[in-house]
Amino acid sequence: MPSTVAKKKAPSGRFSTTGPVKRLVWTRAAGHCEQCGVDVTQDFRTGSSFSWADVAHILPASPKGPRNSTAHDGKAAQQHTDDPENLMLLCPSCHTRTDKDADGYPTADLSKHHHAHIEQIRHAAKRGETKRAMGLIVLSQHFSSENLIRREDLLQAMLSEGLWAEQKVQILTLRAPGSAGRDELYWQAVERDVDDELRDRLTMGTSSQGDPLNLAVVGVADMPSLIRVGRQLGDRTNRHLFSRDRSGTLRWTDPDAVAPQWTYGPPPTGDGPLALVLDLSAHLRDEEIQEALPGARVARFSTPMPEYGLVRNRGVLDSFRRAIQPRLSQLEASTADVIHLFVAIPAAMAIEFGALLSTQHAHRYLVYDRGDQNKFFPMMHLGPRR
Repeated sequence: MPSTVAKKKAPSGRFSTTGPVKRLVWTRAAGHCEQCGVDVTQDFRTGSSFSWADVAHILPASPKGPRNSTAHDGKAAQQHTDDPENLMLLCPSCHTRTDKDADGYPTADLSKHHHAHIEQIRHAAKRGETKRAMGLIVLSQHFSSENLIRREDLLQAMLSEGLWAEQKVQILTLRAPGSAGRDELYWQAVERDVDDELRDRLTMGTSSQGDPLNLAVVGVADMPSLIRVGRQLGDRTNRHLFSRDRSGTLRWTDPDAVAPQWTYGPPPTGDGPLALVLDLSAHLRDEEIQEALPGARVARFSTPMPEYGLVRNRGVLDSFRRAIQPRLSQLEASTADVIHLFVAIPAAMAIEFGALLSTQHAHRYLVYDRGDQNKFFPMMHLGPRR
């Protein structure tokens, strides 16, 4: 504590708290009244910053103040005036009320309330360690248009949700297709890249205390790669997925929006190959599915109005997860053969879908994507998570 002794204000006999101690009281209270909790750093009339609270005393600053006693003489008043344990940050209204009604606000109660407020601040601050995160951006290189998400964009989105980047945001740039295009060898290489890169990067994902970090992820890539990313991240990661909208921002467009109504049509009976269609961002026609997979028995998981901006908040992802999981279990139980997967879903949803498949669904999937002439072709065999 500062060694400066509280000085007596003549002739009232009241001692004044020193400036350094007052600043400490403000800091410990985090700029909020310790009684009513109001933010005392903002002028609500103008919206500007303004400090309008009092550093108030539990035991009075003079022998005759509120909550005095025979033992509270001048020496005791002087000692307690610079003791942070005896000082509270109160708005003017609460300060006036506690001093005018000293019997209603006895010393023991005020002290207990003061220490509880300080502990709440400490607890809130310590939560920052549990919200430390590693940022990950996944980008592909086969789109004709520019495909870029800046580290700064993800950092801002993380901060808006209380996530603090423990280390530099990592960027996983998937390899570009070779002269043969996105053939089987290309997809095998992408799988190896994703598995190896993420395994190495996730190993680094611990806090300064060695605890696993939260993982903040955003991706712009083809559907097979994003699903593979989710599968390798795994369902047990504490992940926070972000979604880029058409304007390029990563902030949720409507934090209060309710999830859409999910619809499901089971596949018809028969002997044809089983296809699962997820058309949530755009409608996929049965004709193009049958062209890519003749005789397909189509199960369709969709919404009444598919749209690109479907994921308006994190609750939509949670709802999607809960709705799709029992349908996957039903399909997997109905066949031992591979399930052919056709998807038109937002990027964040593709990652979430892959993560769901990582532990709870070990079935074989073959992911299709659009290729030449915008037709669907089989692309990636979704093997087990390594």
